[in-house]
Amino acid sequence: MKKPRMGRVVAALAVLTSSGAIVFVPSSVASATEDDCDGIGVIGVFRAVESGASFDFRGRRVELQNESALDRYSRAEIKSGRKSGDRLWVDRSYRSFPDFKGIVSDQQAKRDGWKMCGPYTGSRTQSVFNANYAARACGEFDGITKCGKWYVD
Repeated sequence: MKKPRMGRVVAALAVLTSSGAIVFVPSSVASATEDDCDGIGVIGVFRAVESGASFDFRGRRVELQNESALDRYSRAEIKSGRKSGDRLWVDRSYRSFPDFKGIVSDQQAKRDGWKMCGPYTGSRTQSVFNANYAARACGEFDGITKCGKWYVD
């Protein structure tokens, strides 16, 4: 007899808990799913992208960050000024820009559609695959949505 899916999850958690394993569930996830993002828990050295891709808004410093070692992922982070209720996400274009690096227009980035990794209520998002794609950091602050420029890495 097949156990219901929830029963299997509860049984697995019971085994993990009794074995002393630590179960980590990000508290910053609002409505995001792993399908929205390409890299869950990417560890690396991330650096801010400037030229308008990162921005200051209402006392907050929001960065679009690119992973610099493998150069394959981007994420968004509120570096300073985060307040309760802030929501943060990173958008990534479906359009590829194989022979270009730098800022692209909103129209160019959105031409073939885009996806949204988030929103998150913490200070950092999960990652999107950025090789040849445009990405941008976005957030909702005091009820106002603000995004940086689209950047192709």
